[in-house]
Amino acid sequence: MFALIGYALLSLITAIILSPIIKFGRGFSTYLCVFGMVYLVLLFISPTSYFEPNWFKYVGYGIASSCIIIFIFLVWKKMKKQQQFNDTMQEENE
Repeated sequence: MFALIGYALLSLITAIILSPIIKFGRGFSTYLCVFGMVYLVLLFISPTSYFEPNWFKYVGYGIASSCIIIFIFLVWKKMKKQQQFNDTMQEENE
């Protein structure tokens, strides 16, 4: 349990530091994506012996994957809204 929390804190700190450097975006979803990717990588390379019950590592995989999926959904939703706006502007110009 402590390894799961420790890796989450390390991922959070890394996400806060890396997001402005990457210039990936400024919204909450950006930090969520970077956190999820870093957390997933840290869990992949961490030894299984750090996790008392072995299934805690799979809980971490689920958390990281859900962060990335939420980011993808939010980006898709924003792109869809932008496309609708572009279509409306194009109809007005014609």
